[in-house]
Amino acid sequence: MGMALNIDATVDAISKSQNLEVILVGRREEIEGYLAKKHYGFDELSIVDAKNVVSMHDNPISAARDADNSISRGISLVRDGSADAFVSVGNTGAIAAAAFMRLGRLPNIERTPILGVFPSMTGKPTAVLDMGANVDCRPTHLLTFSMLGAVYVEQIMERENPKVALLSIGEEGNKGNATTKEAHSIISKNAEKLGINFIGNIEGGDILSGKADVIVCDGFIGNILLKYTESIYSLVKMLFKKGRRISFLSLIGGLLLYPSLKRTIKDFNYAEYGGAPLLGVDGNVVIGHGTSSAKAITNAILLAQQMALAKLPQSMLKAAEKLGELKNENKNPGNRVVRS
Repeated sequence: MGMALNIDATVDAISKSQNLEVILVGRREEIEGYLAKKHYGFDELSIVDAKNVVSMHDNPISAARDADNSISRGISLVRDGSADAFVSVGNTGAIAAAAFMRLGRLPNIERTPILGVFPSMTGKPTAVLDMGANVDCRPTHLLTFSMLGAVYVEQIMERENPKVALLSIGEEGNKGNATTKEAHSIISKNAEKLGINFIGNIEGGDILSGKADVIVCDGFIGNILLKYTESIYSLVKMLFKKGRRISFLSLIGGLLLYPSLKRTIKDFNYAEYGGAPLLGVDGNVVIGHGTSSAKAITNAILLAQQMALAKLPQSMLKAAEKLGELKNENKNPGNRVVRS
């Protein structure tokens, strides 16, 4: 079922975009059999054989070390220059581990976050990172996430000088746990040098307000937030369907409100955003949700193409070099700015 969904989504993505070529990585015989069954024959499609498939329960490190599975093979294609981006809805840990092992991190990047996109009241989605790659973070990691998130939003979401906020329990810089309080201090002191438009702390109630373009937190908080927000989509759909059955008048009211409700429901549907990029690695990697629909996978492929066309890793590299300059300054004890 997973293979069929991936192939159907790939064909849909090719039909929706120009100059898009997709390499399907997996068991060749099974892929060729499905392509023949569905009468799919596109010049933009090719196959790379991979004997093994990574399950959701496999150990990420062991999977990353196996050169013959579809995740490792796909990421190796990016490393070797045979592909411009890698997309998978498989084991997130295995994808991240294989990316570290085969692509490597950009210089001066200690932790690589996953970036998710949330709807906002302004109609412009908000980028939130980390979504779960790093559950334990130091303040300097959150500084790095701020920089990577700002570059992504500027390049891919096309927002000039995006507003970056730190997720905490109060707007004041002295609010939060030890990590967020120190992170607020570090980001404030180094934002200008790194080109970050830091607006300070943001509270949970403002996540969907559109007050910030980028919201930074550790992966523990981010993953809980991601799954909670995704559940809103199912809840709103259920309440809407339940409400339509109450009475004839409510049915009429529902029909009148349907266009706006449909837009609201759509905003909370993860399928609209496709996948989540893994930032800070030396290549384009997009991780899809484990239960992604064909639409979500299609959008993940189109996002990966957009990242490749924008030459995102090159922009990230320039930002990482600024971080390196900051670290060099910090070697002088009399000029200490960034603390580990």
